[in-house]
Amino acid sequence: MPVLHVTRRARVVFLPVMLLYAMIFILSATPAHPAHPEEESIGIDTLAISGLLRTKEDTIRRLLPRPIPSQFTRAEVEEFERRIRNLSLFDRVTVSTHDGTMAVDVREKFTLSPVLSFTSGTSVKDLNATAGLVEYNLGGTGTQIGGQFNYSQRGPNVDVWISEHAYRPDRWAKEVKGSYASNGIRFADSPAAWTRNRIGGEFELKGPFGYGSPLRYEVVAKIYRELVQDGTGTGPRPPDGYYVGLIPEVTWDRYHWHDLLPSGYRIALELRPGYFFGADQPRHEVRLRYLQGIPLTPMTVFMVNAVAEAVNNSRNPNHSVLMGSIAGVRGLSDNLYRNRAQTYLNLELRHAIQVASRWALQGVLFSDIGAFQPFTEEGNQRDWIGTVNVGAGIRVIPTFLANTLLRVDFAQLLSPSPNSLVQMGITQYF
Repeated sequence: MPVLHVTRRARVVFLPVMLLYAMIFILSATPAHPAHPEEESIGIDTLAISGLLRTKEDTIRRLLPRPIPSQFTRAEVEEFERRIRNLSLFDRVTVSTHDGTMAVDVREKFTLSPVLSFTSGTSVKDLNATAGLVEYNLGGTGTQIGGQFNYSQRGPNVDVWISEHAYRPDRWAKEVKGSYASNGIRFADSPAAWTRNRIGGEFELKGPFGYGSPLRYEVVAKIYRELVQDGTGTGPRPPDGYYVGLIPEVTWDRYHWHDLLPSGYRIALELRPGYFFGADQPRHEVRLRYLQGIPLTPMTVFMVNAVAEAVNNSRNPNHSVLMGSIAGVRGLSDNLYRNRAQTYLNLELRHAIQVASRWALQGVLFSDIGAFQPFTEEGNQRDWIGTVNVGAGIRVIPTFLANTLLRVDFAQLLSPSPNSLVQMGITQYF
């Protein structure tokens, strides 16, 4: 039976990550909102909605657990408000009840937003840049439609998608995505390299999100064609083929979205069984994600984002998980670590100052901690490597724009090798 050898440096980083995970799950046992007596209910005959510009009233009305007139518990009213807020179409949401009327007051955002990001690299070829456009409220229904072009991992990438929101209790929400990716596959300790081209798509069904439980479920069908070109090195060239996968996901959702002060938590588990035809290789993956916002003051929040993921060892580095600055640890190279398994923790302390109506400045202190087990070019597993950084950033947040801000982060990578990074984007890092 093979023995997993973990370096001392990896243990120093990896064990605190696991302890922090345990603390997070203990914190998550605290209810996201106070419980209400089961018998407490309110009779509602009328729904009055104010502040809508492009959003249809029916989009809001269909978030209710049942049609009006009906009886609603206080917990259901609070959950209704949370779902409106989590559409991320409004920077003010209040729901109140009085004399048989449920009043919803919102302040709607401008929902056509650019997609822009830039991350410096160790060379011009290793930078990351993205440009695109997203409409977050197609036809006033909360449906997203968008497209983006990205230069990343030494190659061009294109994504287009349309996605219905998942907060209605009475429908299966759908998402369709198409993508093309040309990625340079490289390794930190080998001159071997090749280009991996993928073109494919996804179709996702998100189950009705009932009020009886914070559990959400969805399933994704994914297919892509994979071709390998321009190989250098002494090892065998990875095979071409077609991937087909069926991906179930379950989410425990108690997260309250907010421009400045998110709260609550969300846990998601993805199981990704699949098969790579042509090479006759199973391609499986598992991913666990955790997100939490812990408000400390009315304008300060401590944010936690944790991810653990792994793939089966098909001895093909094209089937791997990738850790870098785009997702993982800011300052780490974005295309050197093709991993069998990895885990990382992003911690941010955010404090905002309101500088004008619907404008805020937010300062951020952060640290990213991770550990990963990379593949060699032949698909063998190396020892675990630990990584950690410290950094600071600033965000300029126009709350009248949907999911749009100016983010500038400065990171100093401490391990596995020192590196400095400047990263810019128009969304939060997580």
